[in-house]
Amino acid sequence: MKRGLNVGAAFVAGALAMFLLERYLTRAQRVAPAGRIAQARSGPDDDARLREEVRARLGGWVSHPRAIEVEVHNGVVRVSGQVLAAEIEGLLMQLTGLNGVHKVHNALSVLRDPSGFAEATRTDSPSPLH
Repeated sequence: MKRGLNVGAAFVAGALAMFLLERYLTRAQRVAPAGRIAQARSGPDDDARLREEVRARLGGWVSHPRAIEVEVHNGVVRVSGQVLAAEIEGLLMQLTGLNGVHKVHNALSVLRDPSGFAEATRTDSPSPLH
């Protein structure tokens, strides 16, 4: 009886792990063949619109939005600057979920203590990624 319970529990744990891993990988794999086609068609106007959308939403996602720089090139969003450790995962998930984002390049420095922020003075001109 005990052996049957152990086998059943192992089966359920394995199925749950497979389900969660598949869900995680599906979310992480934001670049699909259709995305590549859209990426090839995106232009400077799309990039500017996407950059402004990200900038507008940062305040709802992190406590120090001005400490983050945003660059967009062909649907690839590059974020740099500083972010709190407790906020980085949520920020990256929000970014990958935005319409028009094909990939996110994370160049953020992670801070554990909010007193370490040096509020960045951001420029409003987008700079292309290379």
